[in-house]
Amino acid sequence: MLRHPSVLPIKYNMAKKYYNHHLVEFPTEFEELRPEEWQYLLLLRFRLSHLKGVTLEDVNREFARFVLWNRGIRGRDSLRYLVLIEQMADTLGWAWSVNAETNEVSLNFTSTVNLLPEIDGLAGPASHGADLTFGEFRTCTVLMNAYTQTHDETHLRALAGALYRPVNGGRREKFDAEQMRHYAERMQDIPAYLLWGVYAWFASFCAYLQTGVFIIDDTEVSFEPLFRRGNKSDDSPSLGLNSILYSVAESQVFGTAAEVEDTQLMRVFLKLLDDKYKADALLSSVKTR
Repeated sequence: MLRHPSVLPIKYNMAKKYYNHHLVEFPTEFEELRPEEWQYLLLLRFRLSHLKGVTLEDVNREFARFVLWNRGIRGRDSLRYLVLIEQMADTLGWAWSVNAETNEVSLNFTSTVNLLPEIDGLAGPASHGADLTFGEFRTCTVLMNAYTQTHDETHLRALAGALYRPVNGGRREKFDAEQMRHYAERMQDIPAYLLWGVYAWFASFCAYLQTGVFIIDDTEVSFEPLFRRGNKSDDSPSLGLNSILYSVAESQVFGTAAEVEDTQLMRVFLKLLDDKYKADALLSSVKTR
């Protein structure tokens, strides 16, 4: 089982305050958001980016109001309720990054928890990439990079369509690279702000894969050594996913290239990590002779 160490054990770090004798628990990180709250925050991010006159302060107040309402805290525009909204809005600095030079505001999403488990009846990946296959990851990495470079929504819809698929037998339908056009078409009526949330999650997962620690079968695992160049860690992977596919297929550990594509991503990376440690140990023994 794959889990993210930041949510083990369950933390209760939410901002707490009493309002009319009711305990208010307000999120202090993305993992504490409920799916409907994450969707609303994505909508507010879109408004902030596209509508003139909307400020970050406006967005934070509206999001604070929505979260309080969603968690059962309702008011009638009383002074005390408005003060509570203002207080909770002031705690949302963790959600945003502001460029000191341009004042450009961006959503500071850095989580591998999938806060958008379903889109229009289609199921998304498990949190922390636990059920991603290597082929799915390889294809979606290409789409993510294409969208990052071009901001073309065609790539965004293809990315979301590839990751969100019908459920069969309790699992997402098997990924098929031949169905990419069909996947993208299923996302045609989905608002762009939701699709961007898929991109944000996948980009965050890719970044964490290179630097973070996963818990796999109760063992902490870091794949960072696979992404190092020399003695330095690089923002861009030093691994070519195509070369990984064929080199792993040559080993026959998981079978043919097609079977490697269908293998869980973490299993493939665990094999690569094991190979690296064995190679490093061999090189070390040679140097000491």
